[in-house]
Amino acid sequence: MIKSLLTLLIIFIYFSSIAQPEYLFVENFKNNDRKWSVSEDKNFKTKVDNGFYVMQHKRSTLSYNFWREFTINTDNEFSIETKLKQVLGVDNYGYGIVWGARGWDNSFKFEISSNGMFRVCGFKESNYFEWKEWKESNQIKPLGQFNILAIKKAGSQLNFYINNSLVYTHKFERFYGSKIGFVVGRSMTVKADFIRIKYQKLRIDLVKNINPNYKKKNLGSGVNSKYSEIAPIISPDGNTLYVSREHDPRNIGNENKYDVWYATINKDGSWGIMKQMSKPINNSGDNLVIAVSPDGNTLWLEGLYTKSGGHLNDQGISISHRTVNGWSVPKKVHIEQFYNKNQYESYCPTIDRKMLIMSLERDDTYGQKDLYISFRLPNGNYSQPFNMGPDINTFLNEGTPFIAPDNKTLYFYSYGHPGYGSADIFVTKRLDNSWRKWSKPKNLGPTINSNDWDTYYSISAKGDYAYIVSTKGSYGNEDVQEIKLSEEARPEPVVLIYGKVYNKKTKKQIGVNIVYENLKTGAKVGTARSNPKTGSYKIILPYGKEYAFRAEAENYIAINEQIDLRKISKYKELERTLYLVPIETGSVINLQNVQFERSKAKFTETSFTELDRLVGLMKKYPKMEIELAGHTDTRGKPNLLMALSQQRVTAVKDYLIKKGIDRNRISGKGYGETKPLATGSDEVEIKNRRVEFKIVKM
Repeated sequence: MIKSLLTLLIIFIYFSSIAQPEYLFVENFKNNDRKWSVSEDKNFKTKVDNGFYVMQHKRSTLSYNFWREFTINTDNEFSIETKLKQVLGVDNYGYGIVWGARGWDNSFKFEISSNGMFRVCGFKESNYFEWKEWKESNQIKPLGQFNILAIKKAGSQLNFYINNSLVYTHKFERFYGSKIGFVVGRSMTVKADFIRIKYQKLRIDLVKNINPNYKKKNLGSGVNSKYSEIAPIISPDGNTLYVSREHDPRNIGNENKYDVWYATINKDGSWGIMKQMSKPINNSGDNLVIAVSPDGNTLWLEGLYTKSGGHLNDQGISISHRTVNGWSVPKKVHIEQFYNKNQYESYCPTIDRKMLIMSLERDDTYGQKDLYISFRLPNGNYSQPFNMGPDINTFLNEGTPFIAPDNKTLYFYSYGHPGYGSADIFVTKRLDNSWRKWSKPKNLGPTINSNDWDTYYSISAKGDYAYIVSTKGSYGNEDVQEIKLSEEARPEPVVLIYGKVYNKKTKKQIGVNIVYENLKTGAKVGTARSNPKTGSYKIILPYGKEYAFRAEAENYIAINEQIDLRKISKYKELERTLYLVPIETGSVINLQNVQFERSKAKFTETSFTELDRLVGLMKKYPKMEIELAGHTDTRGKPNLLMALSQQRVTAVKDYLIKKGIDRNRISGKGYGETKPLATGSDEVEIKNRRVEFKIVKM
């Protein structure tokens, strides 16, 4: 489930301090720029009126909390102070301060009653406790008069004050959460004149060399509206932006639910007008895109869907694929031993879909929501979530993870790491292949973070711009904004490879799966889908390795491509056309990834994956017979090149026989340098050193 959190715009005032700078948050309710809850239903009514926050609790039982997220450094001294007056209602029930809360079931409360009593109490895992039972105090002023309540931490103690008089002391206990605000008892109306929070701020560990000239830029009225736009997800190619919009009367469910909308980029770099996605992506529930495949043909969505595309559950994730007839009904992604104790969650798969990072609250959570990781299993499910550890997670909330296309750089929001006030966005780097060790998170700095609620973060494969959500300078509520990233905040470079897939025989474009793998080891790196209508595809590969990639379809043989990215040091886009050859008599296939050492019939170490694929093909079709054709480059004496090409044919044949293929199914001939594909430099001549096979019988 998603929700647009209305949070405080916080004013910080700097005070001189010997140890660390001290900050003071002041809310005096002169207006409602900080968007306190203003609403009315059968249980309560709230409003900001003439410099007061007025809270009416209509029920005759229990109490009600009015709070906001606020992160303070509780390791050092702090204080929370408010001025309250009960104006109506019973005088024998409590009102006051609620602090350190995760929810009503995990909270601390300092309450007074207008008949002169006070108590300090709370809930832990829904179990009520009292530090100080109701006790009389002559410091409390009666109904209709203001009382100033204060909580001050000094050393390891919490001191409680009523109208500047100390009334109780208790040993400090760590907060359950980051909510601070007001508690109002049954059948009463209370006015708040102000709330002040003072604390010593931890040093913010910033990314290096932040460029102060990079500013947030609103994406304009084509993307944003007077409604709420949150959860931006930019496609890896940077050409499509998905958001979730609330309060739009055109939404499929109702205007209080989120629908997915999208915009595409224009030739001049501006964004087009937002378009609403249709069913089954949008339904009566909250709808949210959490990831887009590099080819743009697969969407990962938050929530679960029925078989007909209806809303089933807010928790969990689903996948939808682009088809000839539109988007498929999203299907559930299975995560083993999945549960979440929190009302909210967020997810992000890695670009190769082998890992899934989640923000959940579970039994081993350090505080509230933590970041967890699941690993893709051989059956296609994901493993039980594993906590990503204390380097990332704190005693407060971490959420909205985004793992960059390099599969190393992770962005997320945190209330617990030192920041500018509320939730800030941080970056960390993966240190090994266990996915459990990460660098110390760095705050992305004041050009991105503020004393407001900063969350949701998405970047394209190029990694030069980030897309975030902000209320500052918005058209109404939350808007999507972009900002150019400083170099140190960017992920490592990747290569985006794009092109189309063709039937080699008919030259028609076809929609198929694309497989890419480590050329040296044969380990699968990932898969993609080409567009079912146009045959176009896109894949993203991290630099530093050699890769093989190909299209795959039933009754076709792939002509494999390879690419060496060991020396790539910046983002690139490369075009490659892929071909599929029908499995039928007469088809000729180039074993493009079978390479030989120069002037030898010895395979390079990257050749065996393709050779093994040919072995598998001949075992799948036991009646298939092939004819091998060996070729060389044009550098050398013709008679020697002819002999070398025959030796290479023999090398391939011997390998197939060694792997269990009957020698009578394989014939072959060397052609030397008589049939070159290209002539020129050494890099071009590599294409001529090849072996092809022709299907002569099926």
